[in-house]
Amino acid sequence: MPDPGDIPVLDGTRMELVTRGDAGLAAEFLDALIEEGGAVVGRLRDACSAGELIAVRDLAHALKSMSAELGALRLRAAAAELEAEADPMRWPARLEAAVAALDELRR
Repeated sequence: MPDPGDIPVLDGTRMELVTRGDAGLAAEFLDALIEEGGAVVGRLRDACSAGELIAVRDLAHALKSMSAELGALRLRAAAAELEAEADPMRWPARLEAAVAALDELRR
């Protein structure tokens, strides 16, 4: 998989399609993704700390799906890498990539 940092933060075309070009709606959707994504990240931190493979995969999948819907490409890629990661020792780095991608959406 490519490094999430090499992937665009947001697919403007996808966001425009989802919101039909409504900038206010796009801002609302992004705010909701940031809020809900932050909650999922918190739960992911707990699952990673507890070594819960199934929970990590389920939560990472949820984050991946949420971000894909709005075209948050970098977050989607980072979540996909965490979802696919079988080595718990690599979860913290994968999770931090997702956190960084989520932070990028705040800008």
